[in-house]
Amino acid sequence: MVMGLADWETLPYDSFSPHQDIISSRLATLYQLPTMQRGVLIVPVSTLMQRVCPHSFLHGHALVMKKGQRLSRDALRDQLEGAGYRHVDQVMEHGEYTTRGALLDLFPMGSDQPYRLDFFDDEIDSLRLFDVDSQRTLEEVAAINLLPAHEFPTDQTAIELFRSQWRDRFEVKRDAEHIYQQVSKGTLPAGIEYWQPLFFSEPLPPLFSYFPASTLIVNTGDLEASAERFQNEARARFENRGVDPMRPLLPPELLWLRSDELFSELKKWPRVQLKTERLADKAANTNLGYQTLPDLAVQAQNKAPLDNLRRFLESFTGPVIFSVESEGRREALSEMLARIKVAPKHVLRLEEATGNGRYLMIGAAEHGFIDSQRGLALICESDLLGERVARRRQDSRRTINPDTLIRNLAELHIGQPVVHLEHGVGRYAGMTTLEAGGITGEYLMLTYANDAKLYVPVSSLHLISRYAGGAEENAPLHKLGGDAWTRARQKSG
Repeated sequence: MVMGLADWETLPYDSFSPHQDIISSRLATLYQLPTMQRGVLIVPVSTLMQRVCPHSFLHGHALVMKKGQRLSRDALRDQLEGAGYRHVDQVMEHGEYTTRGALLDLFPMGSDQPYRLDFFDDEIDSLRLFDVDSQRTLEEVAAINLLPAHEFPTDQTAIELFRSQWRDRFEVKRDAEHIYQQVSKGTLPAGIEYWQPLFFSEPLPPLFSYFPASTLIVNTGDLEASAERFQNEARARFENRGVDPMRPLLPPELLWLRSDELFSELKKWPRVQLKTERLADKAANTNLGYQTLPDLAVQAQNKAPLDNLRRFLESFTGPVIFSVESEGRREALSEMLARIKVAPKHVLRLEEATGNGRYLMIGAAEHGFIDSQRGLALICESDLLGERVARRRQDSRRTINPDTLIRNLAELHIGQPVVHLEHGVGRYAGMTTLEAGGITGEYLMLTYANDAKLYVPVSSLHLISRYAGGAEENAPLHKLGGDAWTRARQKSG
């Protein structure tokens, strides 16, 4: 099993929260990690330095529900509210639930799909998956695991602890928008994760506390430089953003390990460090049968921009596999290779590259190498095009500018240009009520080119932002399903 602990995808002390899908993924990984017997966890240095919720919190707030289990619906609703789940009209995202008669729809954190519970009195009569888009019930399951909706407790006891520890550290202001006042009312303001330690009575532990006893740590690159760089970034943002009396900040040491603390933790575990250069012949060193590629970068300013690649292919006698990230990039690379009369065979897996030919596949590798033992070379698109590929690989779920977020429907007026994260610039056309899968809900209606309409559930308001590219009358009107918005995002990335 290969797992990743997702980054929050926010900068230190940002004033907005991670997406619920990210929190769901993190909770699932943290819950499984201590009992993992065989597998790999991949994390960047910044995530390894981040302090996390105690494992006792996750296990203490997890709930397993099974078919035939006696469980009061009222008690379950209370548990969901206490765990931070949001009651909505229609379940669309992680951390949401709704009730309709004997049915309770729920999208548990850490789960890939939502569930529909059918009660008979106070007994779970059936547990079934359902489709978010159509709201139709799918196959039945025997049990589900319910994790909390946040990486910290949100019940009344935790809120009282937050209030007490806040008063010990900061001044309390009476302004309704003050962090203290919002949490006191049971509202979790955007960016509350950076006050997470105040919901616990003990300091947050490091991620290392979740590692099974037999863990082997493998690191690449300059770990010390990366740790120092992140530590300096967190400290600088603390100093720059800590002047707002409405949002006084906790010191970085409560949220992340210092660089020296990170290396103290690393010393407790067996560790392998991978380097790209050849190591000296010493007892503690092992040189593997891999080499870095020579410089194959396309020289766009030259008359023969692919000369580096052409010379390598002429001199390398073993199989060469080119790897790209998508079908579209595969076609683009095929056209580029045709300029030097190379026509690679399309394969699905490395194992299919059996002869001393040239091959092309879709894969997730970022950089290529030469395998000396097998006599083959892997060349990735980034080895040829460099930074252009790195920019394109940035997460498509790009963080929205908090200044353009729409937090209330009252902010919108008919005809106003708005930006949907996935579909681009359209016009707000008002609210409407629609029925999907037997459930009636409120939707925003957006219009696009050629009178196309897009209906967005109110629960997905976070996907909509105000147009900030200039005067409203000059805002573009994108075509649904077209590629203009995709090209614009790639260009800006």
